[in-house]
Amino acid sequence: MEINDILDEKLIDNLTDEELELLMSRNEKIWDDIISIKAYRAEVAAIKEMNPVFKDKTLKQLNDDTDFQQALKDYRANYPAPVIILEPEEIKAVLKSIIPQKHIKPINKLANTITKDIIDKGQIDLIVSGKNSKREIYTKVMLEYDNKHIQMSGQKYMPYDREVYDGVVTLYAAGNDFVTPAMVYRAMNGLSGTEYIKPETLEKVRQSLDKSMRIYTVIDYTDEAKMYNKKIEKTTYEGYLLAAEKVTVKVNGEIHEAYRILSPILYEYAKISGQIISVPIKYLQTKDAVRSTDEVIVIRGYLLRQIEWMRNTRVYRSENITYQGIYEELGISKIFLDDTAYKNKTRTVRNHIKAILDEWTDQGYIIDYKEYQEHKTMRGIVITL
Repeated sequence: MEINDILDEKLIDNLTDEELELLMSRNEKIWDDIISIKAYRAEVAAIKEMNPVFKDKTLKQLNDDTDFQQALKDYRANYPAPVIILEPEEIKAVLKSIIPQKHIKPINKLANTITKDIIDKGQIDLIVSGKNSKREIYTKVMLEYDNKHIQMSGQKYMPYDREVYDGVVTLYAAGNDFVTPAMVYRAMNGLSGTEYIKPETLEKVRQSLDKSMRIYTVIDYTDEAKMYNKKIEKTTYEGYLLAAEKVTVKVNGEIHEAYRILSPILYEYAKISGQIISVPIKYLQTKDAVRSTDEVIVIRGYLLRQIEWMRNTRVYRSENITYQGIYEELGISKIFLDDTAYKNKTRTVRNHIKAILDEWTDQGYIIDYKEYQEHKTMRGIVITL
């Protein structure tokens, strides 16, 4: 039996164990699907155990059963991914890592607005036309959590979540189909792949990945698309913010979580307009200047976006970066802090900013920078590119 005969005759979900073994031995490109099938079959077994009504049905029957599909969705929303045991060859397929050379960030209007508390707020109309446009052009977006009962680390999509998402995009663009929380964290910080990462740090990344996987997203960019191609008719993205499958594997007695990335919707959408920045990943390696805390990761991401916008030759952009903008990104406000605490906190943030910019000056990413003031108060920094 030939591989093409197997794939032509039936859906891969319905392959027998013997056919799977044949595919494994003859076609390396099919490995990703094999891993997903093993995870899927483990989920089916668990659902059958909990719901006897499905017990005697075949995989094909279950695929066509709307009640089962809902049960599968509920199972994935409320239970951890099933543990599957992999063979040595499979382990290599899942846990291999292509270390990215570029860090990628979507920077379109939705990517810049997603942290502004727009989830579960119904349809939002985003103005995507430029300031000098003759008429305002809107893109309609709606984001909502698919299960309001899920307990997650805060319902609001935070700037740190955006940095985690950009880490996934960076790995995905480099050719990684499977990612782990450790890989994502290293991509967020320009690390090589061997550095130790604290368990609590990995848990925070995992929670952020799970959050993105639970945000159902609808983007109707019909009018926006016409700005780039007048032949395009109605154009809509619909799916999860991070379309991915979670796989939990047991390797040498240790449990590892991996995510098979299907589509980072913010990245795919931003490619339509070309509103994506790409910088050498070495510029995220600022650990010698300042420790990569969650706060520093957000500050660094904010600075990268601002500086890359300045490099955009299509539009004029001020070379000033305001401290207030960074304070707001971090959620620092006098409403929540007394005067002393606010002064101490903002001073620390300014020191982090200057440490990062000093490092980038030494690396040649920017030529120089200086602080500027208004009414005898330091208001921000001026970048020289």
